[in-house]
Amino acid sequence: MSTHKHSLEMTPAEQEAAIDAAKELAIEFDKVGLQADQENALQLSLVPLYKDAGLVDLCVPKKYGGKGGDIWTASQVSRELAKGDASSALAFNMHQTMVGIFRGLLDEDAAGRWFPQISAEKLIVCGPFSEDRAGLIGLADTIAKPDGAGGWVISGQKTWGTLSEASDIIAFNATIVDDDGVLPEDHMAHAMAEAVFLARMDTPGISIKRTWDSMGMRGTGTQTVVFDNVEVGADAMGGNFRGGLFGQFEWAAMTFSGVYLGAQLKAFEATREILRKKSLGATMEGKDVQLKGLGYVQSALGRMFVLCRQSELVLQQVCEQFIEDDFAPWSSSFPQRFGALEVAKLTATENAIEVVDLGIRAVGGSAYRRGHVLERLYRDVRSGPFHPLTTDQIYDHAGRYELGLMDAPAQEPVPA
Repeated sequence: MSTHKHSLEMTPAEQEAAIDAAKELAIEFDKVGLQADQENALQLSLVPLYKDAGLVDLCVPKKYGGKGGDIWTASQVSRELAKGDASSALAFNMHQTMVGIFRGLLDEDAAGRWFPQISAEKLIVCGPFSEDRAGLIGLADTIAKPDGAGGWVISGQKTWGTLSEASDIIAFNATIVDDDGVLPEDHMAHAMAEAVFLARMDTPGISIKRTWDSMGMRGTGTQTVVFDNVEVGADAMGGNFRGGLFGQFEWAAMTFSGVYLGAQLKAFEATREILRKKSLGATMEGKDVQLKGLGYVQSALGRMFVLCRQSELVLQQVCEQFIEDDFAPWSSSFPQRFGALEVAKLTATENAIEVVDLGIRAVGGSAYRRGHVLERLYRDVRSGPFHPLTTDQIYDHAGRYELGLMDAPAQEPVPA
């Protein structure tokens, strides 16, 4: 049987066990979800629970001591956790995203060095790659200067550091510069000089600046990470950024889709239970009007069901295409493959917004009050379109490709 980076390693029983573990852990996520939102803080009490649930090494290949989880199983784990609390699930989803990306990004030496540590020590990974001025698409202002001994000195800061407060390992991008520390003026030269680096979070010079204060997803702990002349060894480099990490971006798209699928399922289930029980009492229509008896309410719940099912089917199909290597015919067309995998992410995030909106309208004014489960989800799901690729970038990407305006990007190695 042929193998590829998404080949199945887990047995059906092992997949089911991982999803069941997520379902159990989701109960704890649900307990702290409101508090996380009110405090605008990642609930660190979840960290030992997450580690004890056996999910840290879910996506670490079995040959390195992990469970060998596939991209569909990882997405289902994110879905179940988000049914507990979307914000907390989004935080821990960062870990699964990064471990999945490592599977295709790290060379054999680096994989043999980092994966066994993650598995044996239950180490959590975060991956901030964004600049304040332009997000992920912005070329890295963070610099890596040669230290003269084969290593690097890192200076700068990264924003959108989701899960950084709970992480043991950080992966980030920095631009390799000469001894003068000056960034390349030519933007293509700048892009080709970007590399991925990995370091322990307790490395001297790494600190966290609390900057997260958002409309929704307030419990993700998405802080700013500062690098103040951080010294790392030659083995800290994890590969090319633009051509390397982006070539593994399905792990971000699929697992983030899982989170937003879980959020809309939570909204659907909460709405359904409310509608089954809620009575309007006496109105002009009758003595005891049940909300579930109103036609527009029935229609809204039906539409919510269809949207949730659509999101799940699209996500499952795209994940299975990766597992079955059905994207192989597109292997020579990076832009087409990249746009296709983002369809699941766009469907899940945009449907999540519509599902929650429909739920609030069906339930009525009580859902508009601060702290209601639908009110919180209303704010949470609105972060979906901003994850890279953003909704507008996906549409633009697909349109440009279909008009013949996009070529595959160069994937040259980072200068040594």
